[in-house]
Amino acid sequence: MPPKTKDCFDREGSELVRQFARRVTGTDSTPEPAIGLLIEALRKTAGLRGLSFSLEPFLKFRNIFTVNYVERLEFDGMIQPLGSSYESGFKMVVKRNCPSTRLRFTMAHELCHTFFYEIVPELKFRIHEVDPCEERLCNLGAAELLMPSRALKRRGKGLEKSLMSLEILAKSFAVSMEAMLLRLQSLGLWESELSEWHAMSSGNFSLHRLIGGRRVEWEWSESHLLRDAWNSGKTLSGETYIEYRERGGAPNLRAVSYELKRKGNAIIALWSRTSNNKAGVRMPLFDEAK
Repeated sequence: MPPKTKDCFDREGSELVRQFARRVTGTDSTPEPAIGLLIEALRKTAGLRGLSFSLEPFLKFRNIFTVNYVERLEFDGMIQPLGSSYESGFKMVVKRNCPSTRLRFTMAHELCHTFFYEIVPELKFRIHEVDPCEERLCNLGAAELLMPSRALKRRGKGLEKSLMSLEILAKSFAVSMEAMLLRLQSLGLWESELSEWHAMSSGNFSLHRLIGGRRVEWEWSESHLLRDAWNSGKTLSGETYIEYRERGGAPNLRAVSYELKRKGNAIIALWSRTSNNKAGVRMPLFDEAK
């Protein structure tokens, strides 16, 4: 998960990011607007204000001269300066055989690092450690490059919050469902969370990953829902409770509206908070109190 904003952007945060934001915006404000301004300017420079599936025009205008695809790479990608200045250009190295959606996001992310080399060269063109604040901003920049806020708001208008809508939007922008969900969250369009559940030999399901929310060991109050979605192959929807138990504490309940769908060897769940109290749903907290 990206570092929290407070950790990166308060007075005790990253000097690199503070200098970056100050030089782009001329103020000491938070740096999110800075990366947005740079992406918007890049679009205008490339003559592409709308949605573009090709990253090549953007690479050209960011002095990225070559892209090397490597079979065995321990990370998704990196950017390498070809000299001691921004004008000398860069080489991008990315992992081959990644899903196309992941590859595109990696390339967009690495492209955003060139902004830091250009704007804060005295800090970037020297030996330095990975800056988590810079990484977070590059993720934000990549999201804006691949999923422009204006285009996404326009295409998402009128779509209900559902797995089908999420899949449609992801395909429209050639990104993963996970990246699309996080983008919708960051723009304040959706408050939903996406989770993936794997079947175990016992017949139960375990949470494999959770996108857009707190990663705790969630369980379904109506445990049969996952089995029903698995066995039926249909998209199931409704309202229920999910729960998790703090170590040594009482269960924490959350009322949610949900959609469940089997996808390959997993169950994909999309849920959103709801204040509705669905009649007939088992509430473990009160069951245990009896």
